[in-house]
Amino acid sequence: MIAARFLTRFLKIQLALSLFLALIWFSLLALAIAVEAANIVANPGFETRTRWENWPRPWWAQNESKNWSRDQSAAHSGTWSFKVSYQSAQEYNLAGQQISITAGEFYQIGAWIKTQGVSGGGATIFIEWSGNGQWLGGEWGFRKIKGTADWQFVSLPMVQAPEKADQAIIYLELAKGSAGSAWFDDVIVERRTKPLLSSFILRPNYAYKILPDAPSPEIEVEVSLNLEESSLSLNQVKVAATLKDKTTKTIIIQKSADPPPSATFCLSLDLPPTAPSVGYDLEIVLMTKDGAQMAQNAYVLDKLSQDRFAKLTSYIDSHNRFILNGESFFPLGLYLGIGPQWGYSQVDEIADSPFDTIMNYEINSGNSTQITNYLNYLHSKGLKLIYSLKDYLGNGQADLDTIAQKVTAYRDHPAIISWYLNDESGLEYLPELEARYQKVRQLDENHPVWSVHYQKSYLIGEAHTTDILGVDPYPIPDRPITLVSEMADWAKEASRGGYRPLWLVPQIFDQSHYPGHSGRLPTPQEIRAMTYLATNHGAKGLIYYSYFDIRSEDYYQTHWAAIKKIANEIKSLRSIFLSIEETSDQDILCSYSSSIIDCKLMKQANSYYLFAVNTQPDEISGVSFQINLAYRPAIIDVLFENNRQLEVKDGRFTDNFSPYEVHIYKLDAPTLIELDQFTATPHSDRIIITFKTKTESEAVGFNLWRSEEEKGVYSRINPTLIEARGGATYGADYSFTDTAVRPGATYYYKLEEQDTTGTSVYGPVSATLPAQEPAGKSAWPSCFFMLPYFWPGAQTA
Repeated sequence: MIAARFLTRFLKIQLALSLFLALIWFSLLALAIAVEAANIVANPGFETRTRWENWPRPWWAQNESKNWSRDQSAAHSGTWSFKVSYQSAQEYNLAGQQISITAGEFYQIGAWIKTQGVSGGGATIFIEWSGNGQWLGGEWGFRKIKGTADWQFVSLPMVQAPEKADQAIIYLELAKGSAGSAWFDDVIVERRTKPLLSSFILRPNYAYKILPDAPSPEIEVEVSLNLEESSLSLNQVKVAATLKDKTTKTIIIQKSADPPPSATFCLSLDLPPTAPSVGYDLEIVLMTKDGAQMAQNAYVLDKLSQDRFAKLTSYIDSHNRFILNGESFFPLGLYLGIGPQWGYSQVDEIADSPFDTIMNYEINSGNSTQITNYLNYLHSKGLKLIYSLKDYLGNGQADLDTIAQKVTAYRDHPAIISWYLNDESGLEYLPELEARYQKVRQLDENHPVWSVHYQKSYLIGEAHTTDILGVDPYPIPDRPITLVSEMADWAKEASRGGYRPLWLVPQIFDQSHYPGHSGRLPTPQEIRAMTYLATNHGAKGLIYYSYFDIRSEDYYQTHWAAIKKIANEIKSLRSIFLSIEETSDQDILCSYSSSIIDCKLMKQANSYYLFAVNTQPDEISGVSFQINLAYRPAIIDVLFENNRQLEVKDGRFTDNFSPYEVHIYKLDAPTLIELDQFTATPHSDRIIITFKTKTESEAVGFNLWRSEEEKGVYSRINPTLIEARGGATYGADYSFTDTAVRPGATYYYKLEEQDTTGTSVYGPVSATLPAQEPAGKSAWPSCFFMLPYFWPGAQTA
């Protein structure tokens, strides 16, 4: 994406390692325990040359007669450096060196770079891997030096070679579209070891906060050990976890793995019911059998009281759903690039569309009054903002101070739902990223942090510096669209199996808009396929990139109409994507592999939804689906296709797919209860919901779900299942009082029935409260009253 790959704004970068201070020891990529190893790069300082030419072998260039020269006018160390010069932005000539590496090992990769008058993309390095003659990808996320700058070290401190790699090429580059001169010196590729002890907090899954409704165990930690360089085995060490009250230092829990069951394992800690709602220190310690400490990681956890929890306007729940104002929310948004001082015409266009969320790169280009007015206008239009703080990086304490000022100024504004803290920043910024995340978390516990990456190593290595993971796959035109599902799966890996939510960034723009990139506009079919690949692979929010790239183009109106049509579909399905009901991959089987037809089955109430995406640019006919559910309908509905239906024969149905086509199949299961009445009645400060059944064959209980939009996302309002009181030949009356309501608001309610075969949903029904809140409002608790009523002839115990 976004800034790192495309935006050409100059960012002065200055590493500020002093920021680490007394931060928590986040440990996935703790850079301790560096192994003193020889530099794999030959002639790294360009000091030697061949006898017959002034060229620093084994370095080569694509065209050695142009641009590149061994130079002694500037050097970081020694006497010589390697210089590249472009007279115009049309020139491009890579230099590089092939090296031998070890599969799966970690390396630090870096070089010192000096520039003079560099325009365009800038001077940088990158590395690409290969194994057995096959290209295996690379790392291209090194920062780029532009303008005129003295020697700066460009580095990734911990990069892992692919499992099948045995060779690599380290490249020196003055990027396409650049002009000017750059010098390279002291290039390194040095082996590094992983830390002896790495750990990652799985639960709590949001901002290290233990919420009142947290499932047991409340604390889960993934522990990984790297004993290869220690000469010790698992049987010779142990891992201890200690949880202490942060204030009193009282030990609440102690638990050990002696010996650890494997190199990677999970430690679970159950909080006792009497544990107070305070801060806790969690220590994970690796030690020898005799108690000698080898490594330690420390975290600060925070157990929220009911009062503090009730004040949160947004958070991430235990199902990785974003909760906003008490209801689960699926952000459907766009990237913008126009400052608040330039008017609201684009905001108006977006407000008149299915989109509800904006991530504006230029929010901070306005002054405080303009920013506040902009936020007020967004709120008046029903739009939400992900507030960008991503540019405040590389300037040490000054950036932390600016972030603190921005968060403090705007954290209470109702238009803001999240902070955008990281836009593809590399691991060289890890200490700063940790400091920035901690600063935001200290100042605002109300809004989650979102970070976006396109490099797998960054995503994994920086997963502990965000609350919501993001990836930005842009496959069109050169990559298969399955790059979307591949990168979404990276996010699941980075969160250790899905312990953090994913908001994904689909492509709607033409990459040729950016210097050095070729491309074309994605077709509506490709955008729709990429969208559903994202949701199939776990995305719980979609922020499309980018509105500002298409807004000024001749094709805007046509392209925007197609995008809105896709967004309308997603808007109507958001509650499905946020459903917590489980399905099995075996419930419905496709005759094609997932690499061809990517399928995901989801369930809400008594309906199943099968999302099937043709990932190929070719038509595929005769794709069959075998239904293995207990109930097999005779007819399948195909959504968004003019009421098309398919016949089911012997539990199987068949369909055809055009290139990149998506089909959404809906299967409705029958209900085992007969509902007689379902109403919602407003009162001065509450709404009373009543429902009556005629029969309740095999019924288990009921849930009530509420939304402020008829087709919006519904959240459950009863704290526990309402127990069924009827039977196969008789029903019952039920009543529930909802007091978590606002004067003048309209609420929609759905009734979910659970029986031994599944669930069914009825409604919605609605009620609107009086606009003015009367004096003397009574503080009723939100509760339900079950009034059993037995029909004539009912049997009683």
